[in-house]
Amino acid sequence: MYLVVHFQFRLAPGASVGPALLKRIWWAAAQTPQIDVSRAARHQADGFIYSLSAPANLADIANVETRLRKLLDQHVVGAVNTLIRLPGGHGGNA
Repeated sequence: MYLVVHFQFRLAPGASVGPALLKRIWWAAAQTPQIDVSRAARHQADGFIYSLSAPANLADIANVETRLRKLLDQHVVGAVNTLIRLPGGHGGNA
C-alpha cells in the first residue's frame, strides 16, 4: 500500500525522540498498522524534521491530529516545536 506524509514536526533544540517511541505514538494516533516514520536533517539549521506517513485515505484526519498532539505532549513533553498537517493525502472528515 502506498503511504503519504500526513504530518511533519520539529523538536526543540536538544530534544529527541527515538524511532520505536515515535512509531508507537503515530500508530496510536493514526489507528492503523500501515504507518511509517522518518527523519531528515534540516537544511542550514540544527536538528531534524520528522515525517509521519500513512495511507492517503487515512480516515478522520482531524481526530488523528488531535490524538497525535495529545500523545506527543504526553510522551515528548515540551519538546515539540512545530507540528503541521500536510495537504494532499487526507480522507474522512478533513
